Amino acid sequence: MKTTTRGATTYVWRILLAKLAVLLATGAPSIVLATEGGGSIYPIGVNTVLAGVMPPPGDYVYFYGARYDANHTLGSDSNDKPNISSFNAHVNAFALRYDHVWSGVDFWGANLMTRVGVPFADLHLSFDIKTPKGIVHQQSTDTGLSDAAVIPLALGWHSPWLHQMVGVEFFFPTGNYDAHRLANVGRHYYSAAPTYFFTLAPIPSIEVSAKVMYLFNGPNRETNYHSGNELIVDYNLGYQATPAVQFGANGYFYRQTTDDTQNGITVGDGNRGRVLATGPFIKYQPSRSLAFVAKWQHEMLVQNRTRGNRFWIQMAYKFR
Repeated sequence: MKTTTRGATTYVWRILLAKLAVLLATGAPSIVLATEGGGSIYPIGVNTVLAGVMPPPGDYVYFYGARYDANHTLGSDSNDKPNISSFNAHVNAFALRYDHVWSGVDFWGANLMTRVGVPFADLHLSFDIKTPKGIVHQQSTDTGLSDAAVIPLALGWHSPWLHQMVGVEFFFPTGNYDAHRLANVGRHYYSAAPTYFFTLAPIPSIEVSAKVMYLFNGPNRETNYHSGNELIVDYNLGYQATPAVQFGANGYFYRQTTDDTQNGITVGDGNRGRVLATGPFIKYQPSRSLAFVAKWQHEMLVQNRTRGNRFWIQMAYKFR
């Protein structure tokens, strides 16, 4: 049986919100089961290598390309959802980020930086769902601008063995959104995240980096759905093999810390997501102004999320 009317689509949509919430995230690929429609407004796993290093004053542009593939949707018991079959989620994403490190300005001994990120995504989602009216096949796609992110001012401190940054990252609902469409590259709510970054070099050839953020999500005024808050840690463990080449392990930890609610009522069992991801990376930096990174992240220990694999290609360039 295949749905062809808006009424049937809306019926299945409400089932998903209340029980599954399967869908894509935002700008860079992050499809999950937790939070409304699935996903996070932040592209988890993006900020790993040298996360805590604020570069010298100047202008920097970053290019991110990502692919995410998942064939499983897991529930609170970490098993496949019993009423979902033939699940496939595929995302291609591209993002631009601009950093400006202010020259001749400091505060509390810290340098200052402004950051703006603009993501684009192409989402393809399909699955069969068991409903009281029988098996319903659902498929949906969405392509376009996702939700922009801004750090108005970040503070960065430096020492020979430790680099640190702090700031508040704001997310804006600039992406495509339709409450009656299963696939949405936009979230349709605002978020804010106090964030701490660090890069530790216990010895010159070893790097330990992380970005730790806590997302406070606002409500979706169109659906009266309020996604729970989220703790996210992107991490990196690197070995500098040569002046130009670094390799090691990277990934992320994600944990939703409060329940989803709709109209003030908890959705299901709270719909809290969890995942740990890890995988290899390699960085090639031929000059001080140019660097490339390739990384793979495999998801495990999953609850209320899709389980899949994410692959990134990244480039950083100092143009002024």
